[in-house]
Amino acid sequence: MQKILITGGNFINKGAQSMLFCLVDNVKTQYPNAEIVMIDLFPTQKNKDKENYTFKIVNMHIRTLLRMAFPVLKLLVKPKPISNPEKEIAHHFKTADIILDISGYGVSSHNQSPLWTYASLYPVKLAKKNNIPFIFLPQTLGPFEFKGWKKVIIWPLIKKYLKYPKTIFIREPECRKHTDKIRTQGVLDSFDLVLQSDKISLENLYKNTSMLADQNFDVENNSIIIIPNKQLTKLKPKDQVVEIFSNIISSLLQSNHKVVIMRHSADDKELCNTIYRDVNDNRLKMINEDLTPYQIQKILEPAQIVIAARYHGLIHALKLKKPCFVIGWAHKYQHVMNSFSLNDYYFDIRYSSFEFINTSLNKMLAEKDLLQDKIEQQLKEVQSLNIYKHIK
Repeated sequence: MQKILITGGNFINKGAQSMLFCLVDNVKTQYPNAEIVMIDLFPTQKNKDKENYTFKIVNMHIRTLLRMAFPVLKLLVKPKPISNPEKEIAHHFKTADIILDISGYGVSSHNQSPLWTYASLYPVKLAKKNNIPFIFLPQTLGPFEFKGWKKVIIWPLIKKYLKYPKTIFIREPECRKHTDKIRTQGVLDSFDLVLQSDKISLENLYKNTSMLADQNFDVENNSIIIIPNKQLTKLKPKDQVVEIFSNIISSLLQSNHKVVIMRHSADDKELCNTIYRDVNDNRLKMINEDLTPYQIQKILEPAQIVIAARYHGLIHALKLKKPCFVIGWAHKYQHVMNSFSLNDYYFDIRYSSFEFINTSLNKMLAEKDLLQDKIEQQLKEVQSLNIYKHIK
C-alpha cells in the first residue's frame, strides 16, 4: 500500500477531526511507509497549518468539487483561494491505492441539502472511473426519501455509486433497511471509528508534538460537561432549546455542581454563547474555542458525567468511560445509548421537556458509578473488534 486517500474528514467538526486522527494513526501503524493524503471538503487549514501534520492535507472546497464535476461551471464559478489546484486534486484521485471515506453522515435525504449527498458520492465516482478500491468506513447512511427533482436526480446516483465500494460499514442497524434497497453484500455493521480506536499516538499525527503543550482549562474534578448542538434548533425553536439547556444548568448549579459548557463544533459557537448569557451565573464556566480532539479529551477527563447533544461528544465521553446523558434526535444516538445500557438517559429533543430530563439526570448522578462499570465492560468488547484489518 503506497498511497492512501481519505475523504469525508475536516477540522471544523471535532467528530470529523477525531475520526480523521484515529484513521491516520491506525493506518500509519499498519502501513508506516504509505503516503496518506486527506481531501478536505470544508477547508480551513492554510499552508502553514498543514505543515504541522505528518499526513498531506489537500483542500477541495465545494466550489472546486462542482467545477471538477461539471466543467461548464468553470465559466460561472471561481475557485476559493484556499483550495488546491484542480489538477493536483485529480492527480491524487488517480494515483491512490485505496480511498477511505469517513463522512459520518453524508449520503442522506434527512436534514441536509442534496448537494452534500452529491459531494459524498463524487469521490466514489472518481474511484470507479479510475478503478480504485473504495471503502465507506463506519457512518450513517439513509434515509433516501428524496422528493420531486431531488428524487429524479439524486436517487439514481445513490443507486449507481453505492454499488461500487467493496465494503460499506454502517454504524446503526437502522441503516440496513436503506442500503438493502441497493445492495446486501459487503454491508457490515460496525461501531464508530473513534469508539473502536484505542489511545492514539500523537507522533503519528504531528511532526512536532511539543506544540501540544497542555493548555490549562481549569476544569475541576467532578465537573459536569455540557455539549450543545446547533442542529437541535432545526428540530425545535431555538428559544425552547436554549430554555431546556439553561434550566438544566441552573438546576445543577443550584445543587452545587460544577458545570462547564464546552463547544464541540465551530457551528455551535453562537448557541453556546446564548445559553451562557441566558443562565447568567458566574459559577458557570464556558470553553467556547476551537479545540483539538486531544484537548477535548483533557477537558472531559475530570468530568463525573457528560451531557451531550453532539454525537461525537457522546463517543468521546464513552471512550473515557464517562456516563453520558444525551439530548439528540437521530437513530445514531439511540443505537449507541442502547448498546451501552444507557437508553434511560437518551431524550429526543422533539418530544422532551425539562421536567422529564431533570428527573432522569438526577437518577444518572445517583447511579454514575454503576453506569461507569457497565460502560467499561462494553467498551472492552467494542475495542476488541478490528475494523482496520479490512484496509488492504
